[in-house]
Amino acid sequence: MRPDERPPPESGSPSPRSELKFVPVPDPYRVATSGASCYTLQQRCDGEVPAVLRDTHARQLLDLWSDHIDAVPEGSDWPDALIRALTVGDPLLWADHAPVRAAGGEVAALLDEIIDVGRTGDARLLRGTDGIHGDWHHQNLLVIDDRVSTIFDWESARPGDARFDLVYLSFWADVFDGSEVEPAAAERIRNAAREVADPPTRRLLAALVALHQLWFTTAHRPARIPDAIGHVQQHLAPWWRG
Repeated sequence: MRPDERPPPESGSPSPRSELKFVPVPDPYRVATSGASCYTLQQRCDGEVPAVLRDTHARQLLDLWSDHIDAVPEGSDWPDALIRALTVGDPLLWADHAPVRAAGGEVAALLDEIIDVGRTGDARLLRGTDGIHGDWHHQNLLVIDDRVSTIFDWESARPGDARFDLVYLSFWADVFDGSEVEPAAAERIRNAAREVADPPTRRLLAALVALHQLWFTTAHRPARIPDAIGHVQQHLAPWWRG
């Protein structure tokens, strides 16, 4: 799955502006529905998506990410929802098991590993009082030269554990290391993801990222299943296999 290919979000996603006060976010000026989909019209922001994420961009992304910590002090049930997603699936976390199981073969075998991670994981390792972007990757930002001017695509934002976003960013940085992501930037992001969470926590977060990739690919981009398997095997499965 390419990170910019996501189905329409569920209606009722929280507005990030009220929760993430220090991150440059396009102001939504209209939120509405059309049929079964919801949409937002947003402020036009200066900048462009970088062809290559530079190390200076990565430093700023990590600084901005730190503002997500404890941004939603009222908290949520996200830790329990993550365990539920891993073990039985949760469409609200983009983690439905059915299409993954139906694909069979190596994809279904990976799902079995993910289920085991959920069954043996501990929700108490996870946070529920942070802000989560939900799609925090190397192409959901605008830059002006070396300055990150805007972070966009907040439709999946919700309270939870911000370390998920960092593991997600690390995954995509690893996938595109040396092409769309400067090697120094990928290394910086990778190290940050390892530093903020101990191995048992990274194990759970990586499994959810993997499940999301497998779900989206099997449900919406079946031609890309071999690529998804390769990416999960190389960049995510080692985090739970130890």
